[in-house]
This record gives sequence, structure tokens and C-alpha cells, in this order.
Amino acid sequence: MTPSLMNFLLSLLAGLLIVVVPATVFLVVISQADKVQRGS
Repeated sequence: MTPSLMNFLLSLLAGLLIVVVPATVFLVVISQADKVQRGS
């Protein structure tokens, strides 16, 4: 693998993490908040 290809793949992975992790946390928080609201 060429260094530029490696950098490209690493940047893709980093971008994926930057998008997926906050989105996952956001969805979990929303679903938890939803449960609390529905329960009350």
C-alpha cells in the first residue's frame, strides 16, 4: 500500500469516527430522554 493510500484510508476512518460517535451518543441520549418523558 502506498503512503498516500494509507493516509486516505486513515482520514476516511477518522471522518467516520467523527460522524458516527457523536451521532450514536446523540441517539442514545435522545432515547434515554424519551423513556424518561414517556414514563412520567
